Amino acid sequence: MKRQHTPPTEATDDDGFWTILYDIIQKHPMIFTLLFLIPLIALLISMAFKWHYVFSDSMHYLSDYSVVNGKWNDTSVYFSPGIDRYIRELDIAGLMGGIVGIFIGLYVAVSTEKINRQKERTNQQDMERIKTQTSLLVQATQSLNTLMIDVSGKVNEKVQLMEGTTELLDGISKVIESSKNQGNNLLVLSNTARIEGISPYRMEYVAKHAGLKPHELKNATQFDYARKAEALQRDATDIENKLKEVSIYLQNMGSDAKVDYVTLNDQSEGATHAFLKYLGKVFNEHVVVETYRSGSNALLSNLDSVPHHNRFLVPSNTTDVDNPQAYLVRQLYDQQVQAIKEMQELGIKVTKINKTLPIQLFISAPLENKPGIYKGLCVCILGSGSSTSGRASKLTAFLTDDPHIVASMTELFYDYENDAQMNTKEFIRPLV
Repeated sequence: MKRQHTPPTEATDDDGFWTILYDIIQKHPMIFTLLFLIPLIALLISMAFKWHYVFSDSMHYLSDYSVVNGKWNDTSVYFSPGIDRYIRELDIAGLMGGIVGIFIGLYVAVSTEKINRQKERTNQQDMERIKTQTSLLVQATQSLNTLMIDVSGKVNEKVQLMEGTTELLDGISKVIESSKNQGNNLLVLSNTARIEGISPYRMEYVAKHAGLKPHELKNATQFDYARKAEALQRDATDIENKLKEVSIYLQNMGSDAKVDYVTLNDQSEGATHAFLKYLGKVFNEHVVVETYRSGSNALLSNLDSVPHHNRFLVPSNTTDVDNPQAYLVRQLYDQQVQAIKEMQELGIKVTKINKTLPIQLFISAPLENKPGIYKGLCVCILGSGSSTSGRASKLTAFLTDDPHIVASMTELFYDYENDAQMNTKEFIRPLV
């Protein structure tokens, strides 16, 4: 049953007509006297005289007196000729209308004040209710903040955030070692078939990998820069070799575990070429690609107007390269083709997909229905394909052994793999 709202008795008594009128008189005595009381008394007196003249002394009232020889010829004049004339010309209907109008105005004023009081009371109640709700909201927010701090602490226990190629390569190495030591599946979802395939050409990542800030390479020679870029390339190659070694190891052990690698298609598929499309997103109109010579003692070119994350340097033995960007794209494409070929020759299952990845994964996934307790491990690289290595600029990646997260990422990996396989199958309707 719907509950009826009953206002308090005190409030109902306060809203009485006479009570409000009395309050108005107390608050505004001068206005009440000038605008209501004096006009009402004047109208009532005028009405009384008019009533007396018309009904009690009709003959005198209806006689037509005038001024003769400068004198008023009414021998029994009331008060004075002026007052007498004023009363003669008064209209009874007008007097009645004026009196009624004054009372109507008074009623309207009292009703308006009553409505204003009700609104004020309602607003006060709303304010009290808002204060109460605000207080409850503040308490809830404080409780939520406490909960979020607690949850954040638990998340940080399960997820190790990583930034930069050094931390990332160390995380991938841990995943590969976990797969080898526990006999887990090693699953890789990556835009490039080379581990961190584009990073050695990007000034920002080369500097970070060397423990420097990009501006600290401002006065570096091309030879010095080449040594730092080669160090990053060497560390990434070491990770690739570990991955290949795990594949060979699992095959020699006769393990049911396998190495699956999903990467962008190195060949055109219909009207699209997935890998070149990805490179087109990386090397957009904001990017500057330069060449340098690994053995030269000349300083790197000074390009203060170009942000370091948009600056790419590719080594070249030739003195002149007409189009450094096309030169780098060709080199990356050749590396993609060669890396896929090498993995396939080692028995690694390589699945090619035709869409840029918004996420990249390296997973040590325990086998299903295998007796014993096996822990999974996952490196998740965040970001869109438009960034250089498919990573966001701030939160680059995280490492986790949480079984729920690992299971979710494993399912995501197989979704991409199965989607790619479904898109390459041909379905032929049986001929009857």
